[in-house]
Amino acid sequence: SIAGQHAFTGQGVPDSFKFAIPPAQDIMPEIKLRQTDKGTFTLLEWNAIPTARAYFLGSMGSREGEEMTMVIWTSSELPDSGFGLFDYQTNAAVDKWLKEKVLLAPATTKCAVPKEAAGTGMLRAIAYGTELNMAYAPRPKDPAVAWEPDWNVKVRVKSMTTTMLGMEGAGAMGGMEGMDDVTDA
Repeated sequence: SIAGQHAFTGQGVPDSFKFAIPPAQDIMPEIKLRQTDKGTFTLLEWNAIPTARAYFLGSMGSREGEEMTMVIWTSSELPDSGFGLFDYQTNAAVDKWLKEKVLLAPATTKCAVPKEAAGTGMLRAIAYGTELNMAYAPRPKDPAVAWEPDWNVKVRVKSMTTTMLGMEGAGAMGGMEGMDDVTDA
């Protein structure tokens, strides 16, 4: 846990470099992603993460047929590969993309991948936490007053997982027998 009081000391470090990280910015739990083949679609389900602001899922892989086909799928309602979304995002960006239905709402814990979009490949999921920005001395209310803080801190948290979409587990990923998913929380 990183929630609680923190302080930094040392030569050249201001005595005021003390701050508290609230529980909302603590290390997020892992995403436990499950998939179920439902015939015409693959159902993805995951555990609710209480501090998640939004979720995003995406996969890239292949589908066999007459020709090998590259398949890219995302949970977004907008047509975009979303590759840049698997990183930290600002609170404003998360809010904007939630409104535009690029990201899934924090209460969402499942979605369906149509069979024609599923293919076989890497599936990633991210839960975005809330970014926290702190500074001392606090910003003056009057924007005309010059502001030069002694220090500032940015805390960003997320939870991510990666697994194989369309396989009976991740055992097909050479050397990972017995693992259902690889998690980076």
